[in-house]
Amino acid sequence: MLSIKLALAYFWRRKLRAILTTLSVAVAIAALVALQGLNSSIDYASEELSGLLGGKAHLEVKAPLGGISDSLLAAVQKTAGVQSAVPFVQSSTQVKELSGFATIMGIVPGEDVKIRTYRLMQGRMPEEGQREIAVPEELLWGTQGQVGDSWRIQTLQGMQEFSLVGILEASAVAKTSSSAVVFMPMTTAQKAFGLEGKLSHISVVLQNPDNTLAVQKALQESLGNSVEVLTPMSRSGNDDKMLVFLKSLNNVYGFMGLFLALYVMYNSMRVSASEQRSQLGILRALGWRRWEIYKLIITQAILIGVTGSTLGLFLGTYLAQGLLSTVSDTLLEVFKISIPRIRLAATDYAIIWLTGVLTCIISAWLPAWKTADIAPIEAMNSRYSKIELGYARWRVAAGAILSLLSGLILIYVNNMSLLFQAALSGIVIGAAVLMPPFLIIALQKLEPAAETFFGLTGRLGLSSFRCNPRRAVSTGMPILLGLAVAFGFLGILASVNQTFSNWVNAVISSDIVITQGLQTFSSNQVGLPEELLERVSKVDGVKVAGGLRTTGIQWRGNPIDLQLYDSSVSRQLTKPPVLEPGKDEAWDAIERGGTIWVSQSMALKYGVHIGENLEIPTPAGTIEFPVVAITKDFYSYNGSVYMNRQDYTRYWGDNSIDHIYLAVEPGVPPALVRDRLEANLKSDFQVQVTLASEFRESMIELNRSLCDIFNLMIIVILLVAAVGTANSMLISVLERGREIGALRSVGLTRGQIKGMLMIEVGSLFIAGILLAIPVAASIQMAGIMFDKNVNGWVLEVTIPWVENFGIAVAMALAVGLSALYPAWLASKIDPVKALRSE
Repeated sequence: MLSIKLALAYFWRRKLRAILTTLSVAVAIAALVALQGLNSSIDYASEELSGLLGGKAHLEVKAPLGGISDSLLAAVQKTAGVQSAVPFVQSSTQVKELSGFATIMGIVPGEDVKIRTYRLMQGRMPEEGQREIAVPEELLWGTQGQVGDSWRIQTLQGMQEFSLVGILEASAVAKTSSSAVVFMPMTTAQKAFGLEGKLSHISVVLQNPDNTLAVQKALQESLGNSVEVLTPMSRSGNDDKMLVFLKSLNNVYGFMGLFLALYVMYNSMRVSASEQRSQLGILRALGWRRWEIYKLIITQAILIGVTGSTLGLFLGTYLAQGLLSTVSDTLLEVFKISIPRIRLAATDYAIIWLTGVLTCIISAWLPAWKTADIAPIEAMNSRYSKIELGYARWRVAAGAILSLLSGLILIYVNNMSLLFQAALSGIVIGAAVLMPPFLIIALQKLEPAAETFFGLTGRLGLSSFRCNPRRAVSTGMPILLGLAVAFGFLGILASVNQTFSNWVNAVISSDIVITQGLQTFSSNQVGLPEELLERVSKVDGVKVAGGLRTTGIQWRGNPIDLQLYDSSVSRQLTKPPVLEPGKDEAWDAIERGGTIWVSQSMALKYGVHIGENLEIPTPAGTIEFPVVAITKDFYSYNGSVYMNRQDYTRYWGDNSIDHIYLAVEPGVPPALVRDRLEANLKSDFQVQVTLASEFRESMIELNRSLCDIFNLMIIVILLVAAVGTANSMLISVLERGREIGALRSVGLTRGQIKGMLMIEVGSLFIAGILLAIPVAASIQMAGIMFDKNVNGWVLEVTIPWVENFGIAVAMALAVGLSALYPAWLASKIDPVKALRSE
């Protein structure tokens, strides 16, 4: 109890410093809450939908996008250990009465209740063979919807009307809030989505749940590798590697902010312990033992950690919701994930809160240990407290080794595990250990320039760093690390954006694009009918039209995107950057059929080369396709296989398309043809008809919007760095009271004292930005190499000069403003009081 009283008394004397240190912890914890909240909400949305729709099933047979023959149902039912097997069809499509995409569940009335529980509020469940639907009540909240209404749903035949016959309670299978779910009879869904005689899933209930693994293995062996046999919850894990990568970067950014807060906290506790040496020496002389001194310093850290972490939880909750509002549309468009609100469990809040408190304790451990270990006579000697020890060489070596090992891990390790996140953080931590001596050297080199431009004031400002290098390090390192992290990650994101933009501009070279939304490996989205190609080809002004289907497969246990072209006409509409062999040779080969291209990312990740035969799982069995070309592709991180759409139709039995690319007749304005196409299609299909230039820009903007998450962290890093600078400058003024008093007594004006402090900050900023460049370059190059090894993306090295300049200006303003109050405080020091003996 006495330790708490003494700690609070010290904070009361140093109120502003305590507030600034607490604020740095709060900002870092708020950012961690926001980013972890977003990650948790993404996982929750997938798990909620899969878990609820999985029902009582112990296993689930999942077909590729084209479906599997319904004859496999009998084989599943006859498998030893299976009690019952119930099929269903699941697709994603647009519903006119709802925003975005909805999940359509085609169920067998009467049979599906063995797996899933339905509770009706009004009406009844849809009947077999009827164009009827039932929806959860929450889909009708805020609307006038009721039983008997007609809903228009996008099918393979276009927009069709379905009768709403049942409203379900928001419980059991209908309680999911992460996605709009619409239920209809399975035969109706099969006909609507071109899956007659096919199934997309089979839910399996076992006689003995303890035999799940054995039955799963038996089913996988009997059904072949064209399907996956999963537990219902295992299919909730999103396989899209781009989403996994984004979540990993969220974690890295969160802990980067926490590390900067730890650095600020460490500096504050170090100075706090140093400042209390005399008082602590007296306590030791009065009989306090070492562990009691240690407890006092740790208590101060715990109080700051508890207060800052608690405040950070509240701030982070609001920050998370704001972050979600900026990226929710992108997550829905790209990954078909609907997140209405942030979902973060109480245990997650507790873990983050404890992380903040433990971070503060760790940051105070070394100052507390050193302070507790000192003898009372030394602690009460004022000159002893001013001694500055040199920077140990072993720290420089340790920092260099840590940075080097972290860089090597990023370059040579090919997975996105915690090791990747630790290695990326390791580069920054290594720089924090390695760079202080270089910061001091840079400041020494700047001293003549400061004297030349600012005279005596400039010389006095920078000479103080030679007398007290630790203070220079504690003030300058937050600036250096903040700029390095910001520049480095901005460089990585700029390289991704520039490479993707160049690829999009090369690939989409048609005049008009018709689409109903972005389709990826994980979308499971209903396509458009092939007959639509002929229909749009007859519109006045259209020269040629080609279809593109985008879906996905599991190849050797890995998700792979399938890009399916109408090869005979697509060579007139798109110009993919073929790396080898020549472009014409590659088109000729794929047009003949029975061959494939692979993306450069797939070739690098899996060692695929031209001439190799790949075994591709299809509903018709495993088919070998020779690789005839390698092309650049930045559609996703999964890797892509390009195939003639006629081959896909033959083996998958799916002739639908996702995009239509059109070229117009020479001299005909594309905008005029677009208007004609919209008028032709608006009554039958809910599609977007856009000029290719607008479509390219929307794709590029969609990719850029994924980076909005990280812009938030740039702001957080600037805030933490600014708070750290303000804290260190305030400490500097308090430590240098006698020095400043002496300068005032020999004639320096208040303005010169202010100028001296501002010159110090300016010099630290210049040194920080110069030393941040090599650290940032290391982060960017390591990130680019990692992207190549793990994701197969060969990125163009791009330096975002404008963004970096903006960050530098923002940091300069933040640091300059943070130094104004300490400078004003220094100018107000009374020389008489400052020179009074201690």
